[in-house]
Amino acid sequence: MNRVMRFVKFVTLTSVLLAAAASARADSFDVSLNTASLSSAQILAFGLTDGDGVADNNVTLSGFAFGGGSAVGSPDYQGTTGVSGDLGSMINMNDSGFSALFTQQFDAGSSISFLLNITNNFAGGTPDAFAMYVCDTSLNCYSDDINTQAMLVLNLTGATLSPSSFILNAAGPSRASRHRGERHIYCARAFESDSFLGRDCRALRRFHFA
Repeated sequence: MNRVMRFVKFVTLTSVLLAAAASARADSFDVSLNTASLSSAQILAFGLTDGDGVADNNVTLSGFAFGGGSAVGSPDYQGTTGVSGDLGSMINMNDSGFSALFTQQFDAGSSISFLLNITNNFAGGTPDAFAMYVCDTSLNCYSDDINTQAMLVLNLTGATLSPSSFILNAAGPSRASRHRGERHIYCARAFESDSFLGRDCRALRRFHFA
């Protein structure tokens, strides 16, 4: 689908909790995304992929707010297992199957924000991975990563997680700072493209704390 698209994004990842034990590693992040340039119905999607072949990770997504917008309709799990809930309450995901997928429409407001709580266990080999997508209603996703089409990716390697652990696609120059003892990542980019893949926008993969 060819079109000219302008999508201004402002992603904030705030680490609000870091707790690790020998048997489980769990981290929580406040995630927010500026969607002011989007309108009408869009799709918010999440995926959890089992890479290490062991059912050892769980994801909880809660506290969804849409900046004047709202969740619409019912969720679709795309025929996968290990996922339940909806945008109006809470989403639970695990890696008991090869992949857990969640999709649901929302009417775009000025932003999307939610709390991500995720375990971070790794049995070796290929790590599990969590991903977030924002797409139009035809599931054309706003990402310049042609392989994943994801806006945000987190590989669960068992190492300590921070905002810099996230891969943010279709994002530009970043700024990181410490504020009230918390860690913040800010990424912003306005781009125009003749394709929903946003090839004019390079992926941002490195972050620096001030």
